[in-house]
Amino acid sequence: MAEVLSSVVESIGRTPLVRLERLTAQAGVKGEILAKLEYLNPGFSKKDRAALGIIEEAEKSGAIKPGQTVVELTSGNMGTGLAIVCAVRGYPFVAVMSKGNSEERARMMAALGAEVILVDQLPGSVPGQVSGGDLALVEQATKAVTEERGAFRGDQFHRDGNWLAHYHGTGPEIWDASHGAVDAFVDFIGSGGTYAGVAKALRNAIP
Repeated sequence: MAEVLSSVVESIGRTPLVRLERLTAQAGVKGEILAKLEYLNPGFSKKDRAALGIIEEAEKSGAIKPGQTVVELTSGNMGTGLAIVCAVRGYPFVAVMSKGNSEERARMMAALGAEVILVDQLPGSVPGQVSGGDLALVEQATKAVTEERGAFRGDQFHRDGNWLAHYHGTGPEIWDASHGAVDAFVDFIGSGGTYAGVAKALRNAIP
């Protein structure tokens, strides 16, 4: 019987690898393709790992104080992860996102207890498409909210907790579940945390 966890945060990670046999057979590919099912994390993405890693690293270093507000610029996934982790750890969470991002993501974060601040797009912006100029406005708003509230900024693009979560978690999980039979690792890159962390872990295992 599976163990009973004390909080949803403990369910982050340890996602399974699944062999894509039909795909390789249809394509005539020799070897195996394994998919890591990160959507099975409680926030439905690998960003849950980064959210937990950033908060744990901040707690360990003393960069965050008990009950301090956490602020993050997000398009949805990182904000969802932080909303979950912050709710369990007792940090108020503020997600700052562009109105060009998905309304459903904003509702989801709010349902998880986050305060969501929606930033107007630039005049003439296409609804549903966030431009570099739109992101600059969100960055400006995020900095302002962080300063006004004396908050800790999640800052997934610069916090070591992001890649360390994958270095200590995702990478070793892939190596162990595949019994070391890894020839290549493929990922899509947003902040680069998953790629950097898994690559470092696999490099350690396969010099």
